Amino acid sequence: MDGLRDAAQVAAPAPARERERHLSGWAQVGHFTLHLVEMCAAMCVGMVALGALSFAVAHQLGVADPLRQYPEFFALVMACNMSLPMAAWMHFRGMAWRPIAEMSGAMFGEVFVLIGASWLGVIPPGSLVLWQHTLMLPAMVVAMLFRLDLYTGRVTPHAQHAAHAA
Repeated sequence: MDGLRDAAQVAAPAPARERERHLSGWAQVGHFTLHLVEMCAAMCVGMVALGALSFAVAHQLGVADPLRQYPEFFALVMACNMSLPMAAWMHFRGMAWRPIAEMSGAMFGEVFVLIGASWLGVIPPGSLVLWQHTLMLPAMVVAMLFRLDLYTGRVTPHAQHAAHAA
């Protein structure tokens, strides 16, 4: 049956394929949640793998505790470590570059706000990475709310590509 559905999609003209999908409310919530979990999983992989590499490089450079010695720099490194695999996963899943850039921007935007708060004495520099991880999910959800049709599955990523190209 899936083969017939796939064949029908290929045979359908492009505007019919790019039309909005009609999903139930629960299916949209599920699609939104699944996308969020997939991005978080990719970020966790990056945080562990690239984080270990970052610590190893820091130790080779003579920095014993980068979290305490250079908290602002390390928060930016962590944002990179999490954003790169997240962006790669989003690209693999067929997302356009603009939503990928927006989601990565949300990751860095929160870090810049937190660095500013640290410099103003609102939060201690030693808790910067803790705050970063605390606010990461809400920042991602806010970015997703700006493209609710895409993240709930009402519009396919390919329709988003076509809409931006037009």
